[in-house]
Amino acid sequence: MIDQVWQISGDMAEDTVIHLDETVSFLADREGIEPPVISAFEQEGSPLWRVDLFFAEKPDSGFLERIVKALALENWPHDAGYIEKRDWVAESQRQQPPIRAGRFFVHGAHDADKIPGGTDPIQIDAGQAFGTGRHETTWACLTVLDALSETLRPDCILDLGTGSGLLAIAAHRLWPKAHILASDIDATSIDVACENFILNRAKTRLSRERSGSIDAIVADGLEDTIFGQEGPFDLIVANILAGPLIKLSGDIERHLRTGGTLILSGLMTFQTDDVLDAYKKTSLQPVDRLVKGEWLALTLQKPAK
Repeated sequence: MIDQVWQISGDMAEDTVIHLDETVSFLADREGIEPPVISAFEQEGSPLWRVDLFFAEKPDSGFLERIVKALALENWPHDAGYIEKRDWVAESQRQQPPIRAGRFFVHGAHDADKIPGGTDPIQIDAGQAFGTGRHETTWACLTVLDALSETLRPDCILDLGTGSGLLAIAAHRLWPKAHILASDIDATSIDVACENFILNRAKTRLSRERSGSIDAIVADGLEDTIFGQEGPFDLIVANILAGPLIKLSGDIERHLRTGGTLILSGLMTFQTDDVLDAYKKTSLQPVDRLVKGEWLALTLQKPAK
């Protein structure tokens, strides 16, 4: 039982509140934090809404800065501190239902006895790191990967921004002979991903054998020399935010093999044009999209010469 919860409270414009839940949920998962419980309500006589975010524990200051930046709240006045609480973490875990995405059944430990027949189960507990399968973008990526497995036969795969490692595990299930490199800017996420690889019996590279194994590294973007050593990649999955997707467009193109496939997610529907405009400056061509709520996944290809 946890006796206190970290609360952040302040007033916010309605157009920001509209995107608050999706954005904070995405970033909380991405940083390996239990997604906060959010309360937002209108205030009589004011154009601003009252917003409260309840975290299981005090979030890292860097995470709060990313919320502020993502929602353009640089001058947002707010209060923060501990308050008495119930066991929000346990309640949150119980409220997280298992998810079906393509052939995959993503569940927490509390639902391990509910796996339906004919599915490929992956156990990822909510709040560890981004990619529990419960966010629309991760669901979309899993669904797209499952569909691509009918025709795609990649030998080398990159999961850029792996978070919990869920997408790398799914790729390993779909293409067990492929080598997979999972990277993330956050060291905690990589630790969690490696634990999940073991939990889900994914083969990590313990020898010089590349085929059928997963490597996990901490890396910011694609500048690390290991990407050049391990690539070029037949398939890249990047489930990160729109800003990094735009910034990394040239590097992603460079590390994608000619004829290769790219899945982009972590962007909202209103950000689609900005992301596609960045990739129009590369050789990559959009071939499909999958929308889930206000989020989507884009599939692009690098044309064969």
